[in-house]
Amino acid sequence: MWLRSIIRLNWFIGDCAMIPPLADFVEIPTGVTLISGKDARNHLNRMLTVDVSNDGFLTRKESFICDLNGRITTYQLHADLGEQILLFHNDSMSENLRKKLTSGIPWNENIEISSGDGAVHRILIYGKRPEKILIELGVETEELHTDHWTEVMDSMISVIKIEEEFSIYEMLVSTRNYSEIIDLLQTNGVEIGELNSAIAMLSIAGIIDHSIDVSGHIPFNLGLDRLVDLKKGCYPGQEIHARMESRDGIKKSTSTFKTNMQMPLGKSKSTNKEQLDIISSLQFGEFWINLLIHPKGISLSSEILVNTPEGEITLTCV
Repeated sequence: MWLRSIIRLNWFIGDCAMIPPLADFVEIPTGVTLISGKDARNHLNRMLTVDVSNDGFLTRKESFICDLNGRITTYQLHADLGEQILLFHNDSMSENLRKKLTSGIPWNENIEISSGDGAVHRILIYGKRPEKILIELGVETEELHTDHWTEVMDSMISVIKIEEEFSIYEMLVSTRNYSEIIDLLQTNGVEIGELNSAIAMLSIAGIIDHSIDVSGHIPFNLGLDRLVDLKKGCYPGQEIHARMESRDGIKKSTSTFKTNMQMPLGKSKSTNKEQLDIISSLQFGEFWINLLIHPKGISLSSEILVNTPEGEITLTCV
């Protein structure tokens, strides 16, 4: 997502003991929403910032639902099962997402919105050599793609990021198979990781995880314009997004910074009076990894100083 993500990964691999030498796994708490019915796909296409009309079986995709001002209300990951589409999202957003989807259903369409909370678990497997473990479990890792789920052991797996010495994979596991999958991973040497460190690691890799609350923000300001399809037709906020793009109205960007202490979430100002917005601050070894929305013109090669109630904090872009 961000220009220097590969450099950041290489720096942390060489400098940080938090990168597992083989592989670790974590379960990321997630809300699960199921959409089904013969008109479900058309309904989603009216609501989402991406086009799902031609998605095939096991398509992996991400999307937003925005308000009329173009600001994000929910951020979700898709698993397309054909007659049913699963959405994975921040678990605190479950009620809000289902309310949004239900309120837009025309009276004469066949659409069902239901909760799958607790029925499917989202697991990250990451480290310097997770492929060694996955191959032993029967996964053909070279056949995995970021835009497609692959069925394995009555679960689904996809790749999120592959670098020369570091990889991140994602599994969706039903509650019925959860204990068996976890036992297999641990028996084959995969250790339990630390949740905040795993999500921080995604931030270092240039990935905003779906567990991070990005509500109230503009997709472009997060560097996630790839999840905004202005050609697919109308959706809530589409006019605002089109206006921003056509008039060069994108004035902010998101970068990853490290600090020596946790940053308070929300709006703040640098000592140079620059408007900043911290959307995530998670510990990763001896550092805290922060996702920061900032003016596009800010210098990323210099340290940023921020005054907080705890005192002045120095942010260094990684």
